[in-house]
Amino acid sequence: MTNESSDNSNIIITTEERIKINIEYIAWLYAKSRERKKQNKGLLDNRQAIELVIRDAGGEKALKELFLKEQDENIIEEIKRLNQTIEETFKQDRKAGLQALNEFIVDLEK
Repeated sequence: MTNESSDNSNIIITTEERIKINIEYIAWLYAKSRERKKQNKGLLDNRQAIELVIRDAGGEKALKELFLKEQDENIIEEIKRLNQTIEETFKQDRKAGLQALNEFIVDLEK
């Protein structure tokens, strides 16, 4: 996450929000490690499974980026579900859908 958006306005993340994000990340990582344990027929302990998930992603930074990307996709899916115009735009062209989503967010901030 960044402290600044592309228009240089500051984004403030409270301690509570940061803790919530970290908890979601840990839960997500644990779920990924359980998937990895299943793939290895339970022969790995939790630590080994987590280490493999991190290594497979290309390191901890890449893993965190993957987590954030998946969270972004979940948010986009929810907004598409709530707004038919954005959903239709995404079906036609993802880039145009992201632009429509951006405009939708700007309208919400007014």
